[in-house]
Amino acid sequence: MRHFRLSVVLAISLLALSLASGCSSAKKKHEPILSIFKGKKIALVEVEGEATPRSVVEVALVNELIKRGTFELINKREVEAARVRFDQDPTDWRGIAKRAGAEVAMRASVLKFSADENQGYSSVKEFDDQLAAERGKDEGETERLYKVRSMKGEVSVNLEFTDLATGESRDGDAHAEETVQADAKSEAIHLPPKLRFLEQLAQKAFERFFEENE
Repeated sequence: MRHFRLSVVLAISLLALSLASGCSSAKKKHEPILSIFKGKKIALVEVEGEATPRSVVEVALVNELIKRGTFELINKREVEAARVRFDQDPTDWRGIAKRAGAEVAMRASVLKFSADENQGYSSVKEFDDQLAAERGKDEGETERLYKVRSMKGEVSVNLEFTDLATGESRDGDAHAEETVQADAKSEAIHLPPKLRFLEQLAQKAFERFFEENE
C-alpha cells in the first residue's frame, strides 16, 4: 500500500513538472519576434500576393525597415542576382537570402488588402423659422436627411524571419484597419482614393508591428 502511495505521489510530481515545462515552452513562443535578429543583415526575398497589393506592401515594408535602421537591409539587386544564379533553386527563399550575403531571410505574404465603400443616409434636426411661423413655435423643428459615405480599409501581412545560422524562424502578422466617413451635410462628399488609403494602412501596419516586436 505504501508503495502504491509513493507511485501516485511520483506520478503527480512528474505531471506537475511536465505542465511547468509546457508553460515555460508556451511563454517562449510569445517572446518578441525580432529581438534575436537586431543588427543583422536581412534580405527581403519575396512578397506573395496579387500584383497591386504586392507592390504596395513591398514599398511600405522596405521603407519601414530603412526608417527604423534595426537591420542592415540587403539591396534588392543583390537578392535578384542570387535568385537567377544557374545553381540556385528559385523556390529556396532561404538559400537565395544566404547567397545574397544575408544573415536573416525574410518573406511576406499578403493576407488582406481591401477597401470597401458603403453609402447611406443620416439625419439632423433643425429649427425652421418659416415652419414655426406657419405652425407655431413648438412645431418649428424639422428633420433633414443627408447622404453619408464611408470606406473601411484593412491590410494584413504575414512576416516570416529565419536566422540562417541557426535555422530558427519567427513569424507574425502586421495588421491595420480603419474606417473613414464623409457626409454631405455641409459640403460635397470626399473620401480618399482607395489605393492611397491602403498605402497609408500598410505603413501603419508595419509601424505597429515593428514597435510591438522590437
